[in-house]
Parts: sequence; structure tokens; C-alpha cells
Amino acid sequence: MNWTDPNEAKEIEERARWTKLWQNLYGSATQQMLATVKLQPGDHVLDIAAGTGGQSRQAARLVGPEGSVLATDISQVMLDVAARFAQEEGLNNITTRTMNAEQLDLPENSYDAVISRLGLMLIPRKQQVLMEIQRVLKPGGKVAALVWSKPERNPLFALYITTVANSLSAKELEEQWTDPFSLADAAFFAGILTSAGFQEVQVQAIPLTFRFSSFEGLATWWGSPFDRALAKLEPESRSRKLEEVRQAVHQFEGAQGIAAPAELLLGTGMKR
Repeated sequence: MNWTDPNEAKEIEERARWTKLWQNLYGSATQQMLATVKLQPGDHVLDIAAGTGGQSRQAARLVGPEGSVLATDISQVMLDVAARFAQEEGLNNITTRTMNAEQLDLPENSYDAVISRLGLMLIPRKQQVLMEIQRVLKPGGKVAALVWSKPERNPLFALYITTVANSLSAKELEEQWTDPFSLADAAFFAGILTSAGFQEVQVQAIPLTFRFSSFEGLATWWGSPFDRALAKLEPESRSRKLEEVRQAVHQFEGAQGIAAPAELLLGTGMKR
């Protein structure tokens, strides 16, 4: 890993802080996702759109030293953080590999389980990804994927998405934007799992409560895209927009900080 580039090192440190925050927010949902695939010692697991690998490490602890986890993502920076955390935790059964989920460079019938946490909904050709997952799973293997539920069930995340999307030009929206709520309809999500050939398909809602000690803590979760969206505005407009956002968040504030409802969908299926 190259630590000589200050910008790269700074980004990796930011991703590391973000990873710990994600664990606090999505930890219980991650446990449910892993429970549905019923990992056993010695199992081989593929993580699609693994990001910084919090769920990869949880899976690695479940499959033990005789098992393995391959964490894949299109972002090498994300995987650098994942590898760093795995090394710090002494998890030698995790490997990382940059890979496009729409075309998995992996042999068929290779994995006991495939997982994905908040990544599948961002991949353009979802049906293609699911067919690739179907190909690399062993017969009897299971897939489990967490995605965002509907915007109205996720007020803080929806506020962030609206703020960022409104800062983009029409061209940027067309070329760069992927709808994070593209799998928020449970029936649609179940339908594409079924169309990809999975059996025993289920989609269940997982209600959560997102807690932050302060608005600054919430802004840390929103991260640099939120900061960049504000930075595009003139100073007066920026102050006005920030105040609008703070007012929208205020309804969720209390003596213990911010607490707001959230909801994910967990989609599962099995390969015959």
C-alpha cells in the first residue's frame, strides 16, 4: 500500500473513519444479512461492492481460518481500507480484488454464499450482476443483499440525496448519477431476484434507528459529496441551504442528539 501520497493517505484515513460509523449504523442489519446465508466454518464467501469491508470482516470471523472471503469493488481506495482493517484485526482469510460486478472474473460454482451491503442498487445492470452471482454460487448457495428502502422511510438519507442531486447539472445527473432507491420497491426487488433464476426468494424490511451525537456527526456520515454540494453555492445561498437542512433535521433532535427512523430491505435467494 502506498502511503507516500498525502492526498491518498488522507482519503484512506477518511474512509477508515467512515467505516466505523457505518458499523454503528448498519451493524444489526449486517448481522441479519449474514444470518440468512447461514455461514459455516470453512465456507467461501464473495462480497460484491464490498467498499471498506465491514461486512467482509464479520463474514470472515464466521467462516474461520479454513474459510475465505473475497471482497470485490470497483474502487481500489475502498479496498485498500478494507485490506488495512483486515490486517489490523489479524484476519488472514480475507483477500481483496478490484472487479466489475457485472462481469465477475471468477469460476462458476465457487462460492457458498454471496453478500452485498448497500451496493447492488448502485450498479447499473442489476440483472446482469445477479446472473453473474447465480453463476459463481455453488448449487444450494445463497445470496443476501441489503439495499435502501423507500425515501419516506429514510428521511436523513433522502435529505442528503436530494441536496446532492440538486447540486448536479442535467449532464452530471445523466452521466454520473445512480438512483440509490432503485431497488426500494420490495416487489420489484423480489422480481429481479426471481428473474435471475434464484429460488426461495424473500425480501424483508429491516427497520433501524440512526443516531448521531450532533449535526456535525450527521454531516460526517453524509461526507464529502454533501460538502461539495454546498461548496458549489454562493456564500449567501450556501448559508441559506445549510440552514434549511438544519431545520429539516431539527425534528429528529433531542437531549441525546439526533435519532431518526431508517429502513433497509434484505433480499435473499438460493441457487438450485
